[in-house]
Amino acid sequence: MAVRRPGSRLPLWHRFGRDDRGATAIEFALVSIPFFIFLMCFIGCSLYFFMVSSLEKGMDDASRLIRTGQAVAQGMTVDQFRTTICQQAGGWFDCTKLQVWTQPYDNWSDISNSGLSDVQSDGVHNCLGTNETVLGNANYSSKIAQQAGSASDVVIVTVCYPWSFASQIPFMHFQTMQSGSMMLQSSTAFRTEPLPGAGS
Repeated sequence: MAVRRPGSRLPLWHRFGRDDRGATAIEFALVSIPFFIFLMCFIGCSLYFFMVSSLEKGMDDASRLIRTGQAVAQGMTVDQFRTTICQQAGGWFDCTKLQVWTQPYDNWSDISNSGLSDVQSDGVHNCLGTNETVLGNANYSSKIAQQAGSASDVVIVTVCYPWSFASQIPFMHFQTMQSGSMMLQSSTAFRTEPLPGAGS
């Protein structure tokens, strides 16, 4: 019977099993992969909600100008109204890509359920068709009063923005458009104040 002498070397597989050097690095490598995936998803969701919240704030603040009649009294144009939305939303948006849709109604019951539509039947869901800024394909220099209704009218304002950065976020499939962008949409409905001259 062979007797192992003190200090004699163990077989390779025995020494490999007992050697715990580098165990921490291996454990970190195993944990780091799901951790960084979770981190990127968390950052992506945070950016999404930040952009949506900023867009909603800009739209709400700018729409108040229509609700109170200030946009009409100031002779605000479609382009000025769109610029106001961008300014109130912060410097996170390319204002040239912002799409604005307004629609006045006489009563709340007259509002129709309309959402994003494939207006050109090309698989791209936009708020509006190409070069349309407000309902009726109004020109940028047109007065917002033409689309803001009259005093005490119910008005819906919808703002859409193709968020191109969505395609740059790894592990997140935010893209809802063929271009790889994600269409952000925010809407508000209100009744304009009964101010004289509103909608003229």
